[in-house]
Amino acid sequence: MDDNQTRPDTLALRPAASAVLRARRPGLEPLVPWLIAAIAMAGLYFGKSILIPIILAGLVSFLLAPIVGLLRRIGLPRPPAVIVTVLLAFAVFGLLGSAIVGQVATLGKDAPAYAERITDKAQRVRAEVVDRFAFLNRDRSMSAGGKRIAEDARRRGRKDMPPQTVDGALPVQVQEAPPTAMDELRTFVLPVLAPLETTLIVLIVTIFILFQKEDLRDRAIRLMGAADLHRSTVALDDSAKRLSRYFLAQFAINSSFGAVIWGSLFLLGIPAAGLWGMLAALLRFVPYVGSILAAVGPLALAAAIGPDWGLVIYVGLLFVILEPLIGYVVEPLLYGHSTGLSPVSVVIAALFWTWIWGPVGLVLSVPLTLTLVVFGRHIPAFGVFDILLGDRPVLSPAETFYQRILTGHHDDIVDQAERLLETSPLVEYYDEVVLGVLRHAAADVDRGAVPRAAMKDVSDGIIEIVAALNVDFGPGAGEPGPDLGGRSIVCIAGRGPLDAAVNAITAQLLRHAGATVVERSRDPLPGATGAAFDPGDADTICFLGLFDQRGEARIQPISQRMRDRFPGVAILIGIDREAGGASPVQVDADSVAGSGRFATISALVAAIAAADVTRDRVDQTATGAAIAGWGS
Repeated sequence: MDDNQTRPDTLALRPAASAVLRARRPGLEPLVPWLIAAIAMAGLYFGKSILIPIILAGLVSFLLAPIVGLLRRIGLPRPPAVIVTVLLAFAVFGLLGSAIVGQVATLGKDAPAYAERITDKAQRVRAEVVDRFAFLNRDRSMSAGGKRIAEDARRRGRKDMPPQTVDGALPVQVQEAPPTAMDELRTFVLPVLAPLETTLIVLIVTIFILFQKEDLRDRAIRLMGAADLHRSTVALDDSAKRLSRYFLAQFAINSSFGAVIWGSLFLLGIPAAGLWGMLAALLRFVPYVGSILAAVGPLALAAAIGPDWGLVIYVGLLFVILEPLIGYVVEPLLYGHSTGLSPVSVVIAALFWTWIWGPVGLVLSVPLTLTLVVFGRHIPAFGVFDILLGDRPVLSPAETFYQRILTGHHDDIVDQAERLLETSPLVEYYDEVVLGVLRHAAADVDRGAVPRAAMKDVSDGIIEIVAALNVDFGPGAGEPGPDLGGRSIVCIAGRGPLDAAVNAITAQLLRHAGATVVERSRDPLPGATGAAFDPGDADTICFLGLFDQRGEARIQPISQRMRDRFPGVAILIGIDREAGGASPVQVDADSVAGSGRFATISALVAAIAAADVTRDRVDQTATGAAIAGWGS
């Protein structure tokens, strides 16, 4: 009986509990990406002993893959091609290692003499600095007075006294036992085994990657999602091509850098020039600090063998001139304009990977980050990396324009226009950028995100920018447009907050095409005071603004009456409020008037140019009364 009574209560509570869970779940969803990022960073940090050899092997395979491909195109099967490539790599590294060891052995014979000369020169520099700034020490000792001198004398006296003992006991000195063979083995052999172990793992994994390249690619595609094979395949191919191109270009540049350093130091007479050239080529793979570390050894030897500081200055100038020349001239020409990473992202990536993996992470920071950015360009799950680290603009030109005009940065908009107008005509800039801004702003007003009054500032700002472009680029800006010479056009802005901007843009383009333009303001037309509307000698009347169906419906009766009163005048209605909502209106020689909304400003200008107008003056009183106080 009790169970039957309590069961309905329990069932009644279940919907409430589920409602609470549903209410709580959305609050935790924003934390999921941060939780995933934290888990990923923890995995990278604690799994570095496993991940570093695998990633190094993958990057080395990218460097060797073109050689394998070349051998396969010659006709070798994959196994012999892989074996020959690995043997060639071993031979190159063996030659480099033997050359480095020989140079180090040659330099080691004279190392004590070089160290003594460097020490003497450093002491002379120290003495010169002390003599030059001796007045600072003299003032300090004078201010301290004789108290400091007496204290120093007492301290020296205590040092000279023999150490005191307790109860006459003799002092005992404890010495450690001499190291055994096992201790020496741990000291000298074990530190060498770790790099050899890593090298062996990298070699084995590299060989397997080169043997199983296609199979590994298929597995990666399956892991990324077999439902979209095209996108996954493009992402992997793009990543492989970019990394191979990057490594080959970097290898060629760094080798050339080392060769130039080698030859220059040899001409300057620096000992072991080959050693410093090879180290410069290898250290330049380390971003930012590699070239600085490569310059330390040659500068020290220049100070040791030179009688003065002239040789040190020459060696320093060699690195100071060569590194920026390669970094800012040669690399952009060889890579294209960039590797796909923004400059800030390269710095952030270097700091992050160094924090995670130490010096090895610094070396791997650029290729790892480049891989993530390439994936982000093709796979939505990695899109955050392309947004944060890529070099492509994250906002479209229209979005950038809108953001800048909302913040009042008109100079930035003009600078953007100058860059875009170098490759596109002015009318295309207005259609694709400025018109997109106006439609975006109108949509914000419609959904209540922005107050209608704020759009007046946007419209006024666009009008100022249009005037600036008219001054900067002149009537000949962009590609040649339609010829409207001899045409007279009346442009009437609507009553919307953004219609004046559309009117200013269209009037400027019509003037560039050679037409005589009369602009009417958004205020009520003269018919409100009883005067008749007189278009003068105009052969075309344009109602300009961003119009939807309701706005066009209000204008159609007015335009129809004007056609009845002015049969020879073409009357056109301006731009559609939605980008895809307009049906283009064709105005040919057989039609003297067109109506309807246009998709772009260029379409409106083309319709005006296509209209074959004949001026026919008739009674205008009724038309003036019809359009009195018109608004849209």
